Amino acid sequence: MTGERASMSIHTVFATASIETLLSGLESGQWRALDLVETSLARIEALDRQGPRLRALAHVFAEQARAAAMASDERRRTGQPPGLLEGIPVLVKDNMDVAGWPTTAGARALVGLTADGDATMTRRLRQAGAVIVGKSAMHELAAGITGASSLTGFARNPHALNRSPGGSSSGAAVAVAAGYVPLAIGSDTAGSVRIPSAFNNLYALRASRGALPLDGILPLSPTQDMPGPITRYAGDLERAFAVLSQKPYADTRGRADVSIGVLDAWFADRNETAHDLSAIAYRAVERLEALGARQASVDCPDLRDAVDQANVIAYEFADALAADLATRPTSPVDSLKSLIEKDLHHEQMAAVLRSRADHAGMGSPEYRQALACQRALHERIEAVMTERQLDVLCYPTTRHPPASLGAVQDGINTLLAPVTGMPAINLPIGLDRQGLPVGLELLARSGHEATLLAIARAWDEAGPAWSLPAALRTE
Repeated sequence: MTGERASMSIHTVFATASIETLLSGLESGQWRALDLVETSLARIEALDRQGPRLRALAHVFAEQARAAAMASDERRRTGQPPGLLEGIPVLVKDNMDVAGWPTTAGARALVGLTADGDATMTRRLRQAGAVIVGKSAMHELAAGITGASSLTGFARNPHALNRSPGGSSSGAAVAVAAGYVPLAIGSDTAGSVRIPSAFNNLYALRASRGALPLDGILPLSPTQDMPGPITRYAGDLERAFAVLSQKPYADTRGRADVSIGVLDAWFADRNETAHDLSAIAYRAVERLEALGARQASVDCPDLRDAVDQANVIAYEFADALAADLATRPTSPVDSLKSLIEKDLHHEQMAAVLRSRADHAGMGSPEYRQALACQRALHERIEAVMTERQLDVLCYPTTRHPPASLGAVQDGINTLLAPVTGMPAINLPIGLDRQGLPVGLELLARSGHEATLLAIARAWDEAGPAWSLPAALRTE
């Protein structure tokens, strides 16, 4: 196939293709890695810089991506064993280091900060043959979920441009949903890969505490921070986690013969839109039953209060950020307070940044108490799952649909995994009456990511096929 015909072919399928499909085309010679990168860059230009201006990208490095793609094509041409992501265009979040590139974390105050080396997550992507096209936009400093950024403005949800894409990995999810790339790596401290994935009809995995390294990622809360993949397909999520964790990739078929504990109290608030979302979530549980799962209602009294008491973000943010910035000679600021003094942050960030700067830190007795609450809550949830013989707990990822762009987002259910250190996954389970995506979160025992990935594969294999947001299907 000529380069022109290959390019035309990949333009037709790229935006909705799985990584497996793209790899198959590369292996057969139907297209080249360079064709994939050019198609990715063309979609970014058409949808991010022009058209709906989705604002999903913080930085694009086209020439570096082209060079990496040509190197991948040469490795394939000379018969070198391909990596799990050989030639696949990907994005990393703007708080992750890529050697020689800016690490601005969505903040104008950090413009000028350049990474000396790759984060381990970045290095593992490269070792697997991935081509890093750029860095995705994010909620400033990862300190929120609306997508507010002084660097890029608000990323826009491709399912409804006037609605929130979620955050803080806003651009990562928007880019995958809009077909810029089949895989983006975000980070999750309180829900930051799972919320935007729920709002963009995608899969996302938050791994168990300690499963993935954090070096080279600008911190929000080292105890709760976790990098994580966002994809359109469950099989791609499994492949990405194998790369990031350096665990064997089996490419097995899905299975859902598991016992699911349904946290009914986390399903709905008392308003019409929440009940619509709740009904969709319950139907998803029924569908999992049809795929082989067994369900049981679970009551954990005062669980939400316990989760809130165990959250350590406010205690860790300022101290952890200062410690990290001290290792970065090109950083224009050295602390959260000096960042605030530059007065370049998004207006929506002013109150939260001041609050975090003045909050008790990691040396306080309150912080030690919150950590004790985390340990107790982890033991409590593991005990409930053991006693009830449950493989996973489930609940809607959010109890409310995406808020208006820039508005406060209520009804978030994603904090349980970060404070317990247990793994969780977002399943895309359909659209509500307004055509907005809905997500279901599954939480497993520590170290049991494979259980979550197997359920996701079963869900995905049962269909329906993934499709672009309606507003983008003519592109």
